[in-house]
Amino acid sequence: MTFSRLRPWLVLAVIFLAGIATGSALTVAWHSHFSQPPGAQQMKKHLLDRLTERLKLTPDQQAKIEPILTDADNQMQSIHHDEIQRMTQIYEKTNSEIAAILTPDQQAEMQKMVKEFQASHDRDRMFPGHGKPKPPHDGPDGPDDHDKPPGPPPPPGPA
Repeated sequence: MTFSRLRPWLVLAVIFLAGIATGSALTVAWHSHFSQPPGAQQMKKHLLDRLTERLKLTPDQQAKIEPILTDADNQMQSIHHDEIQRMTQIYEKTNSEIAAILTPDQQAEMQKMVKEFQASHDRDRMFPGHGKPKPPHDGPDGPDDHDKPPGPPPPPGPA
């Protein structure tokens, strides 16, 4: 296959990947910006409880350790937020560079792809498992095809 015949497919693949990357980055950035990771307070409490139990911490030691754990959590959140921002900048730059190569019609289609991906990603986050393929199940009777309509009956054979 010549490069001229392969080039449109490469452009489509790059557009598709850029759309996925942008959608993912923006969704993660939006989510991490507006919410704290689930269970952060529970994790800190669990760690403090574990330290208290294993090290036999006094109430005074617990009071001094709790702000240390809070500070560590805040620092990790800051690092996470900074990394998300950097990734988003890379994805935005990538999309801008790709868009500069595209025709206006292709740019519009790329934007549509990004929006579709974001909508799909948001739906998957709201309804986990929705629309995802089920893992195959091979039982003693072969592959589990219970979601498929039944096929034709087997031909009659010798009894």
